[in-house]
Amino acid sequence: MRVFICVDMEGISGVTTFEETTAGKPDYEYFRRQMHKETNAAIKGALQAGATHIVVRDGHDTACNLLPEELCVEADLIRNWSGGLYGMMEGLDDTFDAVVFVGHHAKANTPHGVLKHTMSMKVNDLRVNGLSLPEVGWNALIAGYHGVPVVFVSGDSAVCEQAQALFENVVTVPVKEGRGLAALHRHPEKTRLFIEDGVKKALLERSGCKPFVLGDEYTVAIEFNCEPPAYRGEWYPGAVRTGNCTLQFSSLDFMDCLRFFEFVT
Repeated sequence: MRVFICVDMEGISGVTTFEETTAGKPDYEYFRRQMHKETNAAIKGALQAGATHIVVRDGHDTACNLLPEELCVEADLIRNWSGGLYGMMEGLDDTFDAVVFVGHHAKANTPHGVLKHTMSMKVNDLRVNGLSLPEVGWNALIAGYHGVPVVFVSGDSAVCEQAQALFENVVTVPVKEGRGLAALHRHPEKTRLFIEDGVKKALLERSGCKPFVLGDEYTVAIEFNCEPPAYRGEWYPGAVRTGNCTLQFSSLDFMDCLRFFEFVT
């Protein structure tokens, strides 16, 4: 069984501010260690479920947060951005059996979300075929393109609720709950146990999970939080300006939509 683990940082236990996720800031190294520990918990759960090959994708900010020697020896690690289209899903292909998301966050403007945003801070909303998606939803479409299901998500309670609404039979582990700009956190040690057990359960029961697809044709709508990105983006071939701050693009091939998104954001 081949497992792809995509790790973000805003949904890691204890993280409450963007400063805590930014290299060079005072508390970054502490929360970086927590990121390693929760990633290792997911790796251990995957191994207990029978995983024979595990790829970890560092998907936060510089994509150089996770250090190879700090991870379980059984896992391979992808660091940095390649410049290609897959972004946080770099390295995924149709040879994988399951996708696991660790440390993720809710979409932009989500009530009770912790550090909520959608890919770029300039994106207010991302809709595919009319459905508003968080980052895990967009990345799940990349996995779905390859026939790979999402089986597990950890992060704030809001992203866990969003994942449950999108992915059939997904296992989720909420590590915190937003309270305005504050958050109520579970103890990190307890969180790691839940992640390990949750990933194991998710992989053992993955037959109930289906790849995330949204039909035979895709229409992507991006609402920016200001007008200039929409103006620039409408020069992309096939892009249509549908509002002051909104672009739309349609294709039968999701890869065309992915290319559109990467170039206009």
